[in-house]
Amino acid sequence: MNAACIDPALPVLPTLFDPAELSTLFSRPVRADRLRHKRGVSAVARLRTLPPRQDPTSGATPARAADTAPRWLATYAPHHAPKLGRTLARAARHGYDLDVIDLPGRQTLVAGPIGLDMKLYDTLRAFDGHHGPTLEPDAVLNYNPHRRVVFRIGTAGGAVVCKAGRTDPSETAFLADLAARGVPVLQRILPPDVPEAGTLRYYPWFGQGDLQQAAGRDDHDAARSAHSAGAALALLHAQPTHLAPGPGKDPLHTLGTLSERNLHLAPGSQARLERIHAALVRRLSDDDRTVLVHGDFSADQVLVDASHVLLADFDRVTTAPPGMDLGSFLAVDLLQERASGRSLRGHLLEGYEDAGGRIDDGTVLAWTAVHLLDRLNEPFRSCSPSWRDDTEERLEMLAALVA
Repeated sequence: MNAACIDPALPVLPTLFDPAELSTLFSRPVRADRLRHKRGVSAVARLRTLPPRQDPTSGATPARAADTAPRWLATYAPHHAPKLGRTLARAARHGYDLDVIDLPGRQTLVAGPIGLDMKLYDTLRAFDGHHGPTLEPDAVLNYNPHRRVVFRIGTAGGAVVCKAGRTDPSETAFLADLAARGVPVLQRILPPDVPEAGTLRYYPWFGQGDLQQAAGRDDHDAARSAHSAGAALALLHAQPTHLAPGPGKDPLHTLGTLSERNLHLAPGSQARLERIHAALVRRLSDDDRTVLVHGDFSADQVLVDASHVLLADFDRVTTAPPGMDLGSFLAVDLLQERASGRSLRGHLLEGYEDAGGRIDDGTVLAWTAVHLLDRLNEPFRSCSPSWRDDTEERLEMLAALVA
């Protein structure tokens, strides 16, 4: 099965999985990732322009920073193509640079700057009349097309991080409450010289990166930070569940949704997915503990500096069994270990237990499998040329965990 079989209404979809063909179309080295696919409707992805490999003796001019800034890439089924009309009109009106590539079969690929992202355009316009973000590669920290962009901006008080996109107005009070209870979290701020909007959040610049990055720099420091992160997570789990700004999650409902979502990526594995689902239902049914959970806990959600850590990105905070957070960390750690050979889970679990957290190995293993199931579509979303093999490899990991 290839990407064309996933969505016959978008015959150009396989091109997003072929960096060589995509680079030829855009006349520069590029690759796509962060794919958001709506079957029969559209495919939207992040387009990254890769720095060209240069011979240092050639005297060639290096690529400008603006040339390698991340962009959005979109294609629509013919009957949904008018959705791009407003974006094309804005580009013409304001002089934005767009790549428009017409292909056979009424298919078009369009790529544009973050400022013209149709879901973020109105949000980023709040910076009109201010010093404004440049959104160049050294400023953009994260970009998920049609969802959010995270970037660094300078203010009179120093560098801050801005997240533009959907936000929860109750987050400020929730994080302040956690901090007052001693939980090390990254709190929101409002510098005096930035625009205010319901879709803009500001945070202080903290530390030297996240725990995932630290794992590749210094094993001793990463181990110490992972232990501290485990202790911080145990403290979070010890807080009253009524602090959660939203309703709790039913683990079994979540599991059923994940199983259904992944069937189209592995249609020949329906029986295997059904066996995995049944085994996980049995195991998760035995865990009736409910605590305040981060909801999306992994090494890249832990900011580190030389002496302590802060937990960040509480967009999915809820109440659920504690294994939800532990399994989330372990699932990502397992995948990272396969790529880099490094693992932090032992240090994190030790820190969690040292701080009073209670670990049920069987339940944590089941939750690890749940989060691997949640990430079964990551190779497809990352537009990996080998996504079919990568998906099969993750299915094998899942089957081994629930055997």
